[in-house]
Amino acid sequence: MDLEPIRDYICRRLLRPGAPLPGDEAPLFSNGLIDSFGVLELITFLEERYGINIDTTRHEILEFDTVLKIARVVTEEGGDLAHA
Repeated sequence: MDLEPIRDYICRRLLRPGAPLPGDEAPLFSNGLIDSFGVLELITFLEERYGINIDTTRHEILEFDTVLKIARVVTEEGGDLAHA
């Protein structure tokens, strides 16, 4: 499972400048590292990167709170983390 594209996007696009790089299990949203608009931007990235459609009415925001949880959503929606 290649989580690097997700990590990279979060670090480049969503974290405040100078924010520490979070680990794969570090809370992102609940710790205030990214806000709700950042989660929506992340969802758009995931849909484009992995060719999936994430129905936001079916998912809680906390499902996007860590890199590992984000990866779980991607795979549940049919995205292939190994070959994207």
